[in-house]
Amino acid sequence: MAMTYCAQRVGMIAAIFLTPVLAAAADWPSWRGPTGLGYTDEKDLPLKWSAKTGENIAWKSPLHGGDRNNTDFTSAGWSSPIVCKGRVFVTTAIWPKGLAEKERRASIAEHHVVCFDAKDGKELWDTVIPAGKILTLPSNIYQGYAVPTPCTDGTHVFALFGSGVLASLDYEGTIAWREELPYLKENDPGVCSSPILFEDTVIVPGLQEKGLRALDKKTGKLKWEQVTKYRHTMATPALLRIQDKLQLIHHCQGFVMGADPKTGDILWTCRAPASQSSPVYGGGLLYVDEGRGGRNGVAIDPTGAGDVSKSHVKWENSVEGVAGASAIIVDGHIYRASGQNFIRCWSLKDGDLAHEIPAPRISPSASPIATADGRLYFAGAGRTYVLNASPKLEVLATNDLDDGNDYASAAISDGSIYIKSRFLLWCIRKK
Repeated sequence: MAMTYCAQRVGMIAAIFLTPVLAAAADWPSWRGPTGLGYTDEKDLPLKWSAKTGENIAWKSPLHGGDRNNTDFTSAGWSSPIVCKGRVFVTTAIWPKGLAEKERRASIAEHHVVCFDAKDGKELWDTVIPAGKILTLPSNIYQGYAVPTPCTDGTHVFALFGSGVLASLDYEGTIAWREELPYLKENDPGVCSSPILFEDTVIVPGLQEKGLRALDKKTGKLKWEQVTKYRHTMATPALLRIQDKLQLIHHCQGFVMGADPKTGDILWTCRAPASQSSPVYGGGLLYVDEGRGGRNGVAIDPTGAGDVSKSHVKWENSVEGVAGASAIIVDGHIYRASGQNFIRCWSLKDGDLAHEIPAPRISPSASPIATADGRLYFAGAGRTYVLNASPKLEVLATNDLDDGNDYASAAISDGSIYIKSRFLLWCIRKK
């Protein structure tokens, strides 16, 4: 299995556009890692760990605002950690201690970007980003304003918050620039989509009745904006090389689109049930589904032009997702956390269900990570499942941190697994 997967992995890396950065290949610089699809070249990661016994727990560092005994004021946020040059970066958002829920809903939480030493978990700096003007209405105190995962090019960190503010910070925590994005003054849900980097731009969702926006990563000034009625702020886009042409793949209110990342010009659109989960790609097909409570998944041939809804959809099937979790494709099969406490596998060729297993207490938004030695890690601060990457869904290990109901996905770097919970940042590595 490992040899088969490695061959597939080499082909995948060749097919995916990777933005040149100063970070090492082992880093995890953005949402779902260097490919944006959840793949890593790492091997022999820890199979087992335990918060109770300390097995393979290298360190754990508290997130400010994370207080098990007084959670009425904390909102660490659903963003995931990133890792670059021996540093771990996270975003959090915090309301003042003792603030009633009614007061929280009427105010914007304080925005933070926090940096830790990857070796020992020491906090290196904590920078407050002045908030924007969007007042979100989170369903609970944990969701808050720190949902987008930051990204880095090896010299600066780019952090987007739900109040509609994007900031660039250097590696010492100094704000290089801060921009407020245009937004709808009424009925705006905020933003969950994470920023991504392409060449000299940072790409974020549009907060008006427009699509994506690209800002100059050195200045924060607008370089292009899609002139389109399509607008979506939930799922994170993916940069892919398809038939030797770079495409920016994004969900946009019941559609999926492929765009030119240099200009934002839309190359094709396809009507599809796409919402919170990020797109994934393999075997020449793009796979999308609704994510949060959705019931349908769609495989699309992303080589068309114009509206390809009737010509390039290869199959559509019932695929029950969970909030925020995305899928992964390995060796012609799609894997994802699915429904209430299940892991399921479908054939990429025709969408048929290949296998499913119960996964009690699985972290609710654990987007899987595929390693170079043929493992799948559904890793989070709740219960983690480690499987062989095959349709049999053989469970190799289950692990518990028991650290709150989390929605963050893990980051992988230099033999370590980094997991952000509501209360702590954890580092798991072999002892």
